[in-house]
Amino acid sequence: MSMRITAPSAVRSLALAVLAATAVAGCGAGGHATPQTSAAAHKQPAPEASAAKVVANPLPTKVANEPSVRENVVQTKCASVPGGWGAEGTAKNPGKKAVTYKIVVYFTTKKATTLDFAQARVTVPPGKTVPWKASKHFHTEGEMLCPMPGISVET
Repeated sequence: MSMRITAPSAVRSLALAVLAATAVAGCGAGGHATPQTSAAAHKQPAPEASAAKVVANPLPTKVANEPSVRENVVQTKCASVPGGWGAEGTAKNPGKKAVTYKIVVYFTTKKATTLDFAQARVTVPPGKTVPWKASKHFHTEGEMLCPMPGISVET
């Protein structure tokens, strides 16, 4: 068996040539691989052939939130409703005066894309607990989540 020894400069030159050829053939200006295919493959697919896009409705830009009152509002259900999604729960008032809570619920996909929101206003007499519901009609994306980014007391 014979061994052939290659000069280091020849190995470097070959490696640089391979790297340069790969860079020119496989990358666009953005640095991402761009497959070299025929012109027909570069056409945009017809709209009906595209994957369905998740459409999000406008969300409020400011959501009031008072962490000190969160313990008084509990969500007990997050489920589909006819034509949309909803959340419900209870609100309690440990105080001596009636209180009105504003509860904002976001409806998100399991991957945290917020598609829509709803809000509930519930007035709770002193020392009582009352139910609340918030729902919205919109196109849902399978199983949804119902985080509550805003719970506040209205004055």
